Amino acid sequence: MVLSLGDNKSLEDLYQTKILEFAREARKIQLLSNHDVRFVSKNPLCGDEVTIDLVIDDKRKISSYGHQVRGCSICEASSGLLSKNVIGLNIDNTEQLREKLVSWLNNESVDVPFLEIENLVPVKNFKNRYKCVSLSFDALSGACSKYKQD
Repeated sequence: MVLSLGDNKSLEDLYQTKILEFAREARKIQLLSNHDVRFVSKNPLCGDEVTIDLVIDDKRKISSYGHQVRGCSICEASSGLLSKNVIGLNIDNTEQLREKLVSWLNNESVDVPFLEIENLVPVKNFKNRYKCVSLSFDALSGACSKYKQD
């Protein structure tokens, strides 16, 4: 028996092998013992929670990244993909990265924040899971905003 989420879309479509691989890799990442900023982002609807630690260098670029994800495999996979692409990113560009992701999810743009995010294309068929993908990006943007305010 295949569980269905409606519109002929199954859970198997959503939780494909590549997403599960990224989620497993993300579980290997830890919070940083020394960080410049920590930020927690929560999804009150499902209970997912992403905590992000950053070290920012004197050129306002992210030099170290750590996270803790308490959530579904989609949330973990997104966080893992983010972790692979965030080092060297200027903190002034993180909100644009988040906005690009949201536009891509909503089919408003074909531009992706980074190429590997296209592995999450099955999620685009499940609007109620968009927050699972964007939560780590929300946390990154929040962490950088917090750092700029301090």
